[in-house]
This record gives sequence, C-alpha cells and structure tokens, in this order.
Amino acid sequence: MKLERILAVSKKTFWELRHDKKLLAYAIITPIILMVLFGLAFGGQVQDVKIIIVNEDSGHLASEIVKNLDRGTFTISESQNLEASLDRLRNGKCWAIIYFPENFTKNVLLGKAVIKVYLDRSNLNIAETIVSGVNGALMKTLSENGAKLPINVEYSAVYGKEAKFMDMFLPGVVSLAVFLISTILSVLSFIGERNMGTLERALATPLREEEIVLGYSLAFGLIGVIQASMMMLIGIFGFNVEITGSPVLAFFIVSLLAVVGVNLGMLLSNMAKSEAQAVQFVPMVVVPTFLLSGIFWPVEAIPKYLRPFSYLLPPTYAVDSLRSVIIRGWGIEKVWRDIAVLIGFGVLFLTLAIINMEKRGSK
Repeated sequence: MKLERILAVSKKTFWELRHDKKLLAYAIITPIILMVLFGLAFGGQVQDVKIIIVNEDSGHLASEIVKNLDRGTFTISESQNLEASLDRLRNGKCWAIIYFPENFTKNVLLGKAVIKVYLDRSNLNIAETIVSGVNGALMKTLSENGAKLPINVEYSAVYGKEAKFMDMFLPGVVSLAVFLISTILSVLSFIGERNMGTLERALATPLREEEIVLGYSLAFGLIGVIQASMMMLIGIFGFNVEITGSPVLAFFIVSLLAVVGVNLGMLLSNMAKSEAQAVQFVPMVVVPTFLLSGIFWPVEAIPKYLRPFSYLLPPTYAVDSLRSVIIRGWGIEKVWRDIAVLIGFGVLFLTLAIINMEKRGSK
C-alpha cells in the first residue's frame, strides 16, 4: 500500500467530480437545503389554530380572556350559536370551541364560574397547544384584574377522548414508511431492469410503453398493499391502536398511498439516466415528506411560506385522512376529498411515467 497511489486515486476522483457539474451541485446544495428544512420544520411553533369563541356573557371578563389569547397561535372567529359551532368542530372546520356561558363574569365573583372548551384531540400536539393557550390567557386576565377566585375550565373531547400518542403516531409512521419504501423499491427495481437490459428487450416485443408501465405499477402496487397491510396489522395488534372508524377504509387509504409511491418511483427512474442519478432523487423525496407532511409535527407548526409545499406531497393527504378514520371515526363521506387527491397524484405520476418512457423509446 503506497500513499502516492492513494493520493492519485483521490486526485482523479476530485477531477472527475469537478467536471460533473450536476453531482457537484448536488453535493454542495443538498446539505444546505436539508438543514434549512429541518430548522424551519422543527424550530417552529404551532400557529393559525382555528378556534371559535361562543360568548354569552354580558360582562367584561370573558372578552378580556379572549383578548389575551395569542393571536399568533390562534385564528379566532366568533359565533353566537353553540350547536352550529359544534357542527363545525365535528366536520373538522376548527380545532376547538371556547364557550363562555351566560353570567360568566357574575359567577366569577360568586366563585362558581366555568369555561367550557370543546376539543378535537385527533392531533395531540395541537390539543396541548390549545390547553396551554387557554390556561395562559386565563391566568393573565386574572392577574390583570387582581382576581384570585377560582375559575373552572372544563375540557371536553369531541374526538380522541381516549386517544393515545400511538394512535396519532401510527398514521404518520405508516404513511411515511409505506410511501418511502414503495417509492425507493420501485426506483431501484425499475433502474435494475433497465441496467440488465430486460426493459429494452420488453420494448422490442409488441408490448407498448403504457402496458409495461401499467404492468410494473400493478405488480409493485400489490407488493405495496401487502406492506401496508402488514404495518397496519402490527400497529393494531402489536401496539393496541384502536381504529374508531372503518378498518377497511384505513387499509384502503394506506394501500392507495403505496400505489402512489410506486408510480412516483417509476416516474423518477424514467427521469434518471443512471442508477446513481436515481439515488440522488431519494433524499429530495424523503426529507420533504418527513418534515412537511404533518407526520410528526402539525402542518400548523410549519412556517406559512412553506405550507403550500406540504399540500404538494401525497402523504399529507394520507396522514390527514388516516388520522380522521382512526381517531375521529370518519367515513368516506368526510375523507373522500383526500382520497380523490391521492388518486389524482397516482394518475398524474403514472401518466408522466408513460410519457417519459415513450420519449426515451423514441430516441
């Protein structure tokens, strides 16, 4: 072993890297992008949480408590109808209702005041933010008014009364794993087929490009469905996650996401000129999905200028609908929009993969 030879190989590698502008840019820019995304996604606080105030109190104290709620954390709307507001909460239009009953201010002086907070606990991070925000506003108001009389805050969970952390965690973990595994497996397998020449041989037969892509999509989609089923079963029986809604609907959503991941993988593999180039796509799929899809941290905690990117990621819709089925007990009549978007992503990726293969075949 000679140092001169080792240095010669290193020099050659750097020389080749210098002339590969795409790889050089990838090596320099990717760490910067990833660190910025990590910092923004995990350094943010929950914001723009939609809550409704129903104030039937004629006194001043309820209004002062509302004024002391953090406007950066909460997006507040007011209503005079508690039942109508509860309907909005049940339909996922807000995260909480804060209800001040009649004679609230008077009852504070009598020592028997009650604030009722109706919560959607399908996302525990947001629920904890609401509880903390209400308690903080209450303590600040009492301090400003010199009041020491007790005020009872009754928290009532409309959804997720018995929800555990794992109930909220499972939809995110399953969505992340299924999407990434199906995407990466599809990328590597499709590239491997091309490198071994089997793809070219298939194209030399009467098979059309769309038939080949659809065949691969069907095969890998079935594998993705099996993976999704295994993960869901482990979550249900291994970690005692209770599905409040339809288990069939939950399985369908995860399976649909797996098919979307397969189609995306085929698109990326068709766009890549080599296996190395295809692998470069993987972090650009993994990291945004991990950070921006609401999997481990609410979308409300992501800076506003990054939130639009969350809605360009298929797992965002899978996580939202899966949590709604598992914790809220929603049926297809309430999650059909998320399902429609996932189907749209799947069709889009599949169509683009076919178009890309046809272009490669015509060259």
